[in-house]
Amino acid sequence: MAKVSFVRDATGLVRDFTWFDAFLIGTSVVLPGIYGYASVIGFIAGADPGANFVLSAELAFLFMLPLGLTYVLLTWVMPRSGGDYVWVTRVANPIIGFMVAWGLWLSILAILGIDGYLFSTLILPISLVSFGYSTGNVAFMALATAVASPVTAYVLGLLMILISFLIIIPGPRIFSRLMAIMFAIVMVGTLVSFGLLMSSSHSDFINAFNHMVGPSVSYNSIISQAQSAGWSFAPVSWGATLLSIPLSVIVYNGFNYASAAAGEIRNVKRSIPLAIFGSLFFALILTIVGTQLAVNVLGYDFIQASFALGSNWPLPAPPWVPLFTTMLNPNIGVVFLIQLAWLVSFFWNTAGFLLVATRYVFAFAFDGVLPVRFADVGDRFHFPTKAAVLNFVIAAIFLLLATFTPWLGLFLNAVAIWGIVWVLTSLVAIILPFKKKELLSSLPGGTWKIPLVSIVGVISLFLNMAIFYFSVTTPAIGPSTLQADMILSAIFLSGLIVYVASYYDHKRKGVSLSMVYSQIPPE
Repeated sequence: MAKVSFVRDATGLVRDFTWFDAFLIGTSVVLPGIYGYASVIGFIAGADPGANFVLSAELAFLFMLPLGLTYVLLTWVMPRSGGDYVWVTRVANPIIGFMVAWGLWLSILAILGIDGYLFSTLILPISLVSFGYSTGNVAFMALATAVASPVTAYVLGLLMILISFLIIIPGPRIFSRLMAIMFAIVMVGTLVSFGLLMSSSHSDFINAFNHMVGPSVSYNSIISQAQSAGWSFAPVSWGATLLSIPLSVIVYNGFNYASAAAGEIRNVKRSIPLAIFGSLFFALILTIVGTQLAVNVLGYDFIQASFALGSNWPLPAPPWVPLFTTMLNPNIGVVFLIQLAWLVSFFWNTAGFLLVATRYVFAFAFDGVLPVRFADVGDRFHFPTKAAVLNFVIAAIFLLLATFTPWLGLFLNAVAIWGIVWVLTSLVAIILPFKKKELLSSLPGGTWKIPLVSIVGVISLFLNMAIFYFSVTTPAIGPSTLQADMILSAIFLSGLIVYVASYYDHKRKGVSLSMVYSQIPPE
């Protein structure tokens, strides 16, 4: 007779995370602040000219609210490491649940690879060029070009991921302190950037830009060059704004990721709502304030023209907001605070992503689908070190692909993967009263004729089905080519192969993987 067996009766993880630690996990992945409002403009400006950036971010926030409540309610009843992986496998279907969680895990590591590449081709060049303009030292300009070369970009990207890896390895307590320090640095730089934008006018920016980059390039020459290349100004419209919502949704991705570490969070009933909704509202406030200030100062036509130039952009760093903001005040102290926040934000973000990815690997291994060694938890730091090492190695491979091939950028539809996960999680909320009725007693609205969790799940389901639809039909949101669809299918198929191989390996040993998935794992 087949038996059922988890790796052990206790996870080995401890509840060291406070509500603020959980808030920092989600917030670090969302990455509000300078990068947050700069990315809203950066993502949308070239893809949807005529979109109202601020309104787009506000509407995307409304899309995320039901999903946030869904994650809060499901975390309350099943506060386990792995979050949505555990919910889908236990309530919906173990095979589908593992395949989708596997895809989400791989997409996180692919994003880390892309971020490592962007560190040397976007983040670092903007900081170097900003220091070059503020000090008048052209050596910074040359260095900005040098760091973007493929080999250098790979080495620096790998170093960034390695440093972030070292941040999470010492365990929850040291990780939390380091994350809090980085959060403080990012917020100080963000507030300085707000102050600089608030105290500047559009004419101030024009004068500063012309002074910094002239005489061969000027504010007006950027617009003229874009017009010569075929660009024409697109006035703000509702149509473009609505089409841009899925792009703004990307900016909020990760606000719900504290649920992946729910087995380590103290007082989940109180902490999870503060962490999930706190991350979401915090991102909303910083994003809309920063975006509106940036548009007011830079000018909507200049933003459109800058991104319309594409590879013909004449400056040695991409036309993202932090490059322009520091032109407003060449004071080295001001430039340092803003650019330090800009640089540190990526280490903060990568560390948060790695922590979340580690909890997925841990959950896979604790259930026995992956080798049990990846569920090992050290006695000293209470951390699954082997799972973290696996994530680092795979992220380094994805960084290699991002640096030396176009595959990730052209064919990885991460938004589609997130959309599928969010759709299935919403479905779990709908069917929970029929599959795990005993869990409803602890939920608000659990005794209603149609339980609150199901109502919220239905709303979230339809909104996230729309996100998924746009991700596979709109190239600006997610690649929608045959190759991209094949890569998407291959990612999920690889998860199916891993599950089937593990299933039959367990069966050969007399262990029922199906019975493992019929039970909720220990905390």
